[in-house]
Amino acid sequence: MIKATIQNSPYCTEIRFPCSETELSKKLGEIKMNPEHLAPMAMVLEIKPAELSMLTDCDVSLNALNFLGKRMDGMGKEERNQFLAALSSGETGIGSGLKDIINLTYNLARFTLVEDTDDLESVGRTHILNVQGYISESESNDHEWLSEQGVKLLESGSGIETDYGKIYINKDVPFKEVFNGTTFPAYYCEMNSVAEIVIEYDNLTEFVELPCEDIVIKKALCRLGADDILDCKVEVDSTRDISDEWSEKISEVEKSKDLFGLNKLLKTEDILLKREQSMSIFKKEIARRLHGEGYAVSNDGDWLTVMLNGTSVVKISDKDILYTDGNFYDKDKAAVSPLSQTVRGIYDYCSAYEKAAPLVADGLSGNYRCLAEFNGTVLAAKYNEEFGFEFVTWDRTYGGKSICQGKYFEDYTAAKENFATRSGLVDKDKLFGTEELEQIRKCVDFTARHNGDLNFDDCECLKKLNEKISDNIPEQQSEAPEMSM
Repeated sequence: MIKATIQNSPYCTEIRFPCSETELSKKLGEIKMNPEHLAPMAMVLEIKPAELSMLTDCDVSLNALNFLGKRMDGMGKEERNQFLAALSSGETGIGSGLKDIINLTYNLARFTLVEDTDDLESVGRTHILNVQGYISESESNDHEWLSEQGVKLLESGSGIETDYGKIYINKDVPFKEVFNGTTFPAYYCEMNSVAEIVIEYDNLTEFVELPCEDIVIKKALCRLGADDILDCKVEVDSTRDISDEWSEKISEVEKSKDLFGLNKLLKTEDILLKREQSMSIFKKEIARRLHGEGYAVSNDGDWLTVMLNGTSVVKISDKDILYTDGNFYDKDKAAVSPLSQTVRGIYDYCSAYEKAAPLVADGLSGNYRCLAEFNGTVLAAKYNEEFGFEFVTWDRTYGGKSICQGKYFEDYTAAKENFATRSGLVDKDKLFGTEELEQIRKCVDFTARHNGDLNFDDCECLKKLNEKISDNIPEQQSEAPEMSM
């Protein structure tokens, strides 16, 4: 997120990016600018994070600053640190303009950030991924070689000190200009979008997600330099979770070019579409799972009401928050705690599914979405209203167009663990299986019971270790023993 104080002298206001067009228009009005300005510019007086301070006292495009905010909002913690580290050093040669900063978000692989020099294997793995763009299975399993690559990088002496660690410039990775300073590259980030549209004019391209505010389309045409949508080429890039009938209606825009009419139509219907694809899947999955566990569940508008023992009420919002009416008894508290964990677990995979793009692979049947992909391994999910979710891991075939060797799961956690080890993100030799954990638990228990030399702190440590192990063993195999002190 970016927080900036902008000025249209003598008026100024604070604004957070990314923001909606409605919010941006409101802020333009506060500094006495036309709220419907298609290419608003303003001076930046203050800005956070501080690494963007090169933009202070400069007139910048607020549309471009909003696009940068979206790009930053989509970064994970490691990517954000990598981005800010590269931005903070004058030795990286990035440039100081907003165009350069946006292009940096597409060129993070040119910079390897080392935050922990003790884990040489991790350093090597990160560096190889940046330089090559991938890591093969044999390379991923060659721990000695990865450590050697880490040592080689650290001993190169080319690291640049930053507040985030040492950053190394991978000179063999070219810095590519993805953003030309005028039209924005494709970056689909609206979770509730129904269709992604490509608009082309005079060898320039813009991308629009529908439904949207009409000013979004007008701004896209403005950046293209087109006076009318009829002068442009319009194509449907992709659609999400819609019927064949709706897909045909949307495809007609390629001929009619009535993008504003289609947008109006989708906005008329978008409430039903949004609720069906985002909120109701979560609710239906909650109801399905809890019914299977013996709870009584009813849908009360924005809330699901869960009955415990016929009297106590727990309410679940679409944000997975649990509320109670204060009537449940002490004996019911034990039921509320696991219910909370169940709800949050369901929210995790429903949220991941809703944000994920369709999985594209030759010969694939079923509406699967790609939750994650790394090193030629795919984690996907498919939703069925009656049976719930199915999770699966696949390997990409040579060339990456097809998938094979699917392993299927009903449990999201098990699917994630399989993906982590199968893709090489986690070394499976460093993990303990259920049987191994059971043996370790027994050894810990035996030591706690029979080693008379243990002091109080030792016993407490073993007790916590036992509890941690027991939490990671399926209930039918785990009998958490009492530990003597």
